[in-house]
Amino acid sequence: MHSPSIQAPCVLQDPDKHRALEDRYACLAFDAMGCRFEFLLGIQSNRLSRCDTQAIAEEMRDIVLDWHHRLSIFDQTSDTSQINRAPANTPIVLDDDMYSLIALCDRLRIQTGGAFNIAAGTLMHAHGFRGTNSKHAHSLQGIDLEKAFTLDHDLRSITKSNNLISLDFGAIAKGFVLDLIRDELQELGVQNAFVHGGTSSILAMGTNQDGRPWMMNAGDGYPVPLNNLSAGVSENNSQSRSHNAQLIGHVMDPNTNTPSNNSISSVVCIHPNAAAADAYSTALCVNPSLIDQLPSDPCTLMAFDSSAPPQIRDPLGVVQIQRPIK
Repeated sequence: MHSPSIQAPCVLQDPDKHRALEDRYACLAFDAMGCRFEFLLGIQSNRLSRCDTQAIAEEMRDIVLDWHHRLSIFDQTSDTSQINRAPANTPIVLDDDMYSLIALCDRLRIQTGGAFNIAAGTLMHAHGFRGTNSKHAHSLQGIDLEKAFTLDHDLRSITKSNNLISLDFGAIAKGFVLDLIRDELQELGVQNAFVHGGTSSILAMGTNQDGRPWMMNAGDGYPVPLNNLSAGVSENNSQSRSHNAQLIGHVMDPNTNTPSNNSISSVVCIHPNAAAADAYSTALCVNPSLIDQLPSDPCTLMAFDSSAPPQIRDPLGVVQIQRPIK
């Protein structure tokens, strides 16, 4: 089985390698959104002082932490928790940023035929991935997650269709915040940077300090250069739990209201937009046939099967075969 991995300077936990990187980059690492974020911002190539570049990295950390608190389903004061607690058929007015995120998620839901859906949080609860087995699991049959909520553009509001609906931004939150960081870094004059959240959501800007593309290794034999591109990596069984003597994965199929059930072990999506990369990689874990159904998007898709050779769709021309697949 070939699973994606990251071959890039994600080594800030190693003191010796950290010191070596600090000669060329402003480095910062911290925990947020259930993972470890790492920042490498080039110094000399960005024409900014070390002090200024480090200060920018810390500003970017504040953006991540702000959205961590806004989107967390475990923080009862978060925007997400307030939406999830709201009764059905009651409009909840959102600020522009939160409304824009949910509207983006709804567009991605439509583009993926419902395979990506932030209302899949409803299924996470029902299938026991939120600490308890939901007493409402038996009611899922009557819930259509394609109609989980409606948006009112004029009011900037969201209205849930059922009290059981629970939103979860885990499949897009890191990519979304990486897109915000990219826009901020560009505005502040940072040209070369590598940022990742848990090695599964990646932003690469410009080149590394050697003038070469940032690289990731998407499985055994597939080095991928990331020239001003983002990557999203999803795995079907990165979290699992036992159910009726069988292990079920945490990736949910919103079209069937059940855990995803196919032979795809993991998916990599390379895309100019980090949020789309995250959403599409999740969608392909749910519905592998989407690899041939997203022709208008400028993205590379790699689906790794536990029992067959990888499927690759590469209009960006970034996949390089280094050695034969074993």
